[in-house]
Amino acid sequence: MHLPFEHVVVLDFEATCQPGAAPVPQEVIEFPSVLLALAERRVIDSFEAFVRPVHHPTLTAFCTELTSITQAEVDAAAPFPEALARHQAWLAGHGLLAREGAFAFVTCGDWDLATLFPGQCAAAGIDLVKLPRAYRRWINVKEVFKASGRRAKTLGMVSMLASLGLELEGRHHRGIDDCRNIARIVLALAALGSRFDITARLPSSQYPELPLELRWQGRSESVVLRRRGLATLLGLASGAFHSKMTQAFVADGPPLDDDALCELAPGTIVRMVAAKDEA
Repeated sequence: MHLPFEHVVVLDFEATCQPGAAPVPQEVIEFPSVLLALAERRVIDSFEAFVRPVHHPTLTAFCTELTSITQAEVDAAAPFPEALARHQAWLAGHGLLAREGAFAFVTCGDWDLATLFPGQCAAAGIDLVKLPRAYRRWINVKEVFKASGRRAKTLGMVSMLASLGLELEGRHHRGIDDCRNIARIVLALAALGSRFDITARLPSSQYPELPLELRWQGRSESVVLRRRGLATLLGLASGAFHSKMTQAFVADGPPLDDDALCELAPGTIVRMVAAKDEA
């Protein structure tokens, strides 16, 4: 069976919480992961770090009851930037950051990497675009489960475990225990022949504005791309040059698409192609 990734890293954050609406900003308080070898269907290693919140440093009783994480544990922990650096060092130690596509994160839902992680990075002053690309695309195990044809009462972790004949181990809503249980779901689905392709990417709305230099027919225009999508770029360029633009390139690379735009650095020179150029 062809596997898109040799390894996957299960990730399931725990965060500051309270009854009703979440605190703003909502901060990571547990940063756990489990590394799996898909072809061999085995656990290789695990990582766990408690994280000290700085905007809302006192955990609510609701949060401690839900996660079992105590005030003393987060008080003794490092803040998020240090925990993130440790996590990257752990990934690098397993050779996962040495080449593009060596692994992908697996989450149970999209919230961890689509909402919490970018919000936490913004609150901590961390530029998402400067992080390894793996933090901006992931595999939602719920989508893999649905594609497998299995049935469950809900697409929650506990229901998926039950559908696969597995019991919950450890404490639900404790990050490292949830990672281990999600890992068991991943391995069970892998044994059934499921593919683990990327199912989601960081929404373009979560990226910072992008200053670019557009060039066309010897002309140059400085613009700011507020939403990282090709359609938005083509529309912006069409207005800047008063001509309908159809393609965009960086150096001698392939035409830009939405995914490639999300990886551009501020100040990148982008060569535009207009409809009249193709006539």
